[in-house]
Amino acid sequence: MTTSGSTRRRFMFRALSVAGAAAASAMHVPIALGREIGAQLARISGRIIMRSDPGYGQWWASMSWYLFMPKRYPDLIVRVKSEQDIFHALAYARENKLKVTVRSGGHNPAKAVLRDGGMLLDLSRLRKVEVDAKAGVAWVEPGIHGEKLVALLARQNLDFPAAHTGIVPIGGYIMGGGLGWNMPQRDIACRSILAAEVITADGRKVTASAEQNSDLWWAVRGCGPGFFGVVIRYKLQVYPLYQAMTKSKYLFAIDKLPLVCKTLEKVAAVKKEQLEILAVVGRFYPPDKPPAERDLVCAVSVFAFANSSKEADALMAPWSTSGLPAQSLMKREDRVMDYELLYAGQETDFSSPNRTAVENIWTEDVSTGLQALAKKMLDDPPPSPRCFALSAWGFSNTREDATSCVSTPAPHYLSWYLMAETGDHVSVNRKWMDESVKLLQPVARGRYVNEIDPLHYPQHVADCFSTESWKRLAKLRAQYDPKGLFYSWLGHEGETT
Repeated sequence: MTTSGSTRRRFMFRALSVAGAAAASAMHVPIALGREIGAQLARISGRIIMRSDPGYGQWWASMSWYLFMPKRYPDLIVRVKSEQDIFHALAYARENKLKVTVRSGGHNPAKAVLRDGGMLLDLSRLRKVEVDAKAGVAWVEPGIHGEKLVALLARQNLDFPAAHTGIVPIGGYIMGGGLGWNMPQRDIACRSILAAEVITADGRKVTASAEQNSDLWWAVRGCGPGFFGVVIRYKLQVYPLYQAMTKSKYLFAIDKLPLVCKTLEKVAAVKKEQLEILAVVGRFYPPDKPPAERDLVCAVSVFAFANSSKEADALMAPWSTSGLPAQSLMKREDRVMDYELLYAGQETDFSSPNRTAVENIWTEDVSTGLQALAKKMLDDPPPSPRCFALSAWGFSNTREDATSCVSTPAPHYLSWYLMAETGDHVSVNRKWMDESVKLLQPVARGRYVNEIDPLHYPQHVADCFSTESWKRLAKLRAQYDPKGLFYSWLGHEGETT
């Protein structure tokens, strides 16, 4: 039932190979800045890549994970090595009236870091971590990958709700909210930001926390790619590491999906916070065949964050005693895991570079939403057999929080991911996504900013925040970035694809 261990290696190879994809298309229309930029930015110790450079195409392609890239080209890319590099880069941008977008790792599926013109400020090499185990905090730079962070913390029996995909860097993930491991107990990850060091549009370095610049701290906690500054370090609350994290996984025939959903509704209503439940509909069975030859099934993964096998059994009990596990096609139960194992062999991660359309909703009726997507996948299959829908049951226990701008307005989360194997699939996926978004609108109660397409659905950005928070963010942008140095959310600047 488990995916081969080579899956992760293949995914890493694919992710690295993105740097060479479609590079030739970016080699045209050089800007006239030429060598002059190098002289003016000579104080920067990092790498400066100009639109006129021979290697620009490969650098441009490497700024986003994805194989199918939008035709949006920054005038220059600055990969910084230090805090001072950021000050120099922003000063140059102000002097030359260049708008700025900020990158931590390029995982955002909307490819929000790629804009036409302006400066792309790449923070991916800033990866330092300082842990104060006694205080239960860590100062973290934005480029550190989630799996690296939790590995460092685990050495001191500490933990953090990093992304479910290990090679997602912390910066963009946590800035946009962060749906991480053990979220039902530890909340959306941005609410673990105790403070942040921010370089503002006018070149000041400030600390944002509950005590200092609290309005800026509120915005850092969930604003996403529309943030109006550069966060260079996060002070994160860290947590005790569970010593017996336990996973059980099951595959169910798709005709059992109504029963699976009915059972999960009951389990989600009574489960403890330390139990995380994910149900994914995709072509996963039988696992030894290529995706195109597999059946559409529902994979249910149940995670107990526990300190002993006895505690894990008690957490699992609402699910394990439901009678449903016995009806699975395949199962692998009660595996005690560390994060290395949790991150290994996720087939849906391997397909990440092929994503061309991604959407999500917060919902009170995840059963209806998941079954509607499954029916559409059966009746009108998307072009790639690797497309899937993911549901998280009882995932959010906090609706609104006055100290963060992010909104999690319903208990369940549902997202769906359309892959393309060839360029011809992209337009088909767009039509399929338009239809599915309309189909699920009746059960949508909000959205998550890290997994939307704001260029195609500009209204979905506001759906990620309460009405009051949306208005407050606009006022803070006008206050902290009155001249518009930083790009706003994609789709709110007049860009076209």
